[in-house]
Amino acid sequence: MALTDVQATLKERVAKGLNFGIEAFEEVVNTQAELYNEFILLKSKYNDLMYISSINTLPYEQLEVGLDRLRNNLLNLVDRLAPDSMQREEVNPDVKVQALPTRRTNFFKLIDIHFKNLEDIALRVIDGEREEVTTGRAAIFKIYRMHIRRFRNREDPQDEKVQAEVRAYFADFFRHETGLFEVYFKNIRHMLAYTQESEVERQFFLDTLRSLFTRYELALLHYYTASGIDPQMAELTEQTQLIDTAAIAHILLAPAPEGDGGTAA
Repeated sequence: MALTDVQATLKERVAKGLNFGIEAFEEVVNTQAELYNEFILLKSKYNDLMYISSINTLPYEQLEVGLDRLRNNLLNLVDRLAPDSMQREEVNPDVKVQALPTRRTNFFKLIDIHFKNLEDIALRVIDGEREEVTTGRAAIFKIYRMHIRRFRNREDPQDEKVQAEVRAYFADFFRHETGLFEVYFKNIRHMLAYTQESEVERQFFLDTLRSLFTRYELALLHYYTASGIDPQMAELTEQTQLIDTAAIAHILLAPAPEGDGGTAA
């Protein structure tokens, strides 16, 4: 395989996912070449960045900046490959999904964080001296029903004025809530963005994500995206088709506006 063909194949692997580009470059580069030390530094930074992303301490925007820098650095190494810096002259045609397991490992760590955030959602109802605390999915069910009940008796819930009122109501609620849902939605946004980065693993990640949510979680997410307060979340749910509004239409008050990330109800 000619050098230019090797370089083109390596760039195709980077396009499939940074982890696959790293794995393929490692197969080709000579461990005695000067480029190898630069590659080890890049791989170390990648692993550190993946660890930081797994503990949800870095906003996705900053994570994406770091990943873009690593992609550019790896592409620069590919362009600088020469015959004397290669230990083999071809790239393994098989994409090794498990070769760099950090991506899947980090994805499932994000799912663990999701369920922790879900359990941290708590609804407290005080009746006299008695306090009732509901957490997790049961809390989301009650919270959703509590809010949507405000509009159940409207004569024409499909009227555009009512729909606009509903969106404005949820925008006000999510904008001023005291952090109950902040990290919950932030991590969902992070997971959705993460799934989009790897062409090879994207469908597996998306299918896994779609299995996580109850219909009431999706309904609440539907109104969160429809409220307009988080354009990035709305864009990601649109791209991934996470919310199937047809499947939850029976618990929605009104269809979302165009671009909320679901199919029409």
